[in-house]
Amino acid sequence: MTDITEVFTPDLPHRPADSHKGTFGTTVLINGCYSMVGAAIICTRAALKSGVGKAFAVIPDSVYGIFTAAVPEAICLPIKHDRHGMSRLSNTEKLKEILKKADSVVIGCGLGQSKSTEKLLRFVIENTKSRLIIDADGINLISNNIGFIDKANADIILTPHPAEMSRLCKKNVKEIERDRVKTAMEFAAEHNVTVVLKGKDTVVASKNGRVYINKTGNSGMATGGSGDALAGIIGAMTAFDKDIDRAVINGVCVHGLAGDFAAEKLSETAMLPTDLIEQLPFVYKTYER
Repeated sequence: MTDITEVFTPDLPHRPADSHKGTFGTTVLINGCYSMVGAAIICTRAALKSGVGKAFAVIPDSVYGIFTAAVPEAICLPIKHDRHGMSRLSNTEKLKEILKKADSVVIGCGLGQSKSTEKLLRFVIENTKSRLIIDADGINLISNNIGFIDKANADIILTPHPAEMSRLCKKNVKEIERDRVKTAMEFAAEHNVTVVLKGKDTVVASKNGRVYINKTGNSGMATGGSGDALAGIIGAMTAFDKDIDRAVINGVCVHGLAGDFAAEKLSETAMLPTDLIEQLPFVYKTYER
């Protein structure tokens, strides 16, 4: 029988009084394109609001001005864009350098799907040695190139919703929803990754066989951008917590609690992912040690 832990509250690591920005790690966030710069902004702001020491945002140069105005706290590496406004692999030596320094990397939020972004994703997988969170378009890009992650040197964390999980494991959504735990566990074991299968009672299946069920969150989070916020939160958590299982489930739990705080204040109908991010300080104030 599978040992399943239900999670209602986060177990946040202590933040020492003598900390500096290096204490809380560096996350590199490779997201956004001309038509979806909002995804990159949401992801990066969620990471910064979740206590990461330094956030490097790798974005297409077409959105540099918009992005930096929205997230002045992030360090930016603009790279060239293709004819669709999507990032293409360029400035490779600088990118390789910051990937080497990263404690976590997030890729895929609003990245777009093209030959250019597929090449960029492959480069990131090959050059990341820390924790690598792959979300959204990143998941869709690897769904037909699963060998990319099988050769990775990083600890891979995939954050699919059921439709993305369907593309990854070649099952239909109804079959996945019939046994979410089994689906996540089998994929995690087969590919030596951590799977965060999103939805009501999000399943976190670690590569070592542990399974966690998150009991926080609500239907107000079922809107575009919520997943981008989750990816950013997990990116921050995995940058400064050496316990990868704890970091991931903390990220999922905090994300859900922020959604619950936002719904209580604004309603499930009217809340937005940006409202969720604005509630993160109150979640951390309630639960941090």
